Amino acid sequence: MHIRPADVMDADSVFDLLREFATSYPARRPEFDRNYERLLAAMTYDTTDFLVAEDGGQVIGYALAARFLVLYANGWVSELQELVVTPCRRGQGVGRKLVEAVVARARATGAAEVTVPTRRARDYYRRLGFVETASFLKLELS
Repeated sequence: MHIRPADVMDADSVFDLLREFATSYPARRPEFDRNYERLLAAMTYDTTDFLVAEDGGQVIGYALAARFLVLYANGWVSELQELVVTPCRRGQGVGRKLVEAVVARARATGAAEVTVPTRRARDYYRRLGFVETASFLKLELS
């Protein structure tokens, strides 16, 4: 298994993973395709980490993180927004490797911290060394 940046050839595999995972927002292909292209473009500005885990030519997971400049942390923060692993490969270290890659990329770009807005998976991230610091609130716009 290896971790690498996502590319255009991964779109179908990532969409399939997202469909398995998405509960609050159903995965819709036209929107996915448009946003997938935007994410690939954002990687060129070094503000987005969109990584896939691949094993034997198969994409078995992905991670999506965005970096943004904030005042409270005196610099950049990387926020891990999505971590998805195909169900048959969960518990085998795929997610851990993806998180480690996001953390390494954040470090390499000088980010002050990596955050994860989640409640559902907080115990998983605690096992990886993350500390719970806040609750996230949202306002749906559509």
